[in-house]
Amino acid sequence: MGHIVKLKTEGGDNDINSWRWLQDIINFLGEHGMSSEESAVENKVEHVLCVKQMEWWRSIDQELEIVDTECLIGNDIFSPQGAQLVKCICAPDNPGTSRKAVQGLPIDLYDSAWIADLTQRELETLGIPKDRFIWRKIAVM
Repeated sequence: MGHIVKLKTEGGDNDINSWRWLQDIINFLGEHGMSSEESAVENKVEHVLCVKQMEWWRSIDQELEIVDTECLIGNDIFSPQGAQLVKCICAPDNPGTSRKAVQGLPIDLYDSAWIADLTQRELETLGIPKDRFIWRKIAVM
């Protein structure tokens, strides 16, 4: 992700603020805030990953799809070495994960319905900072 932001900054792209915002989301969530995945074979040809559901997580499927698409079409950006990019499927019927909610995230990165169901004690345990993470709607052309 940092590589995309760096290239877009150097190129003076007009969408750099959107890419910095996407990078902020990923940095906030960190590795523990990303869903684990199960491997599957779709149509006996294509290897895919089914993203596990995290009830506490604000859905960022569309935002992650933007990043994935950039990785897939940006052949000149990424090295052919290392792990191959694999299609990820985010669906409501995917199994849930056993990962606990990440503590200390801005409230805007948690699912609002999940937050509403918490007790005051559970909410305090999350250690949500007072600073907000301003949510944006990104359109891709």
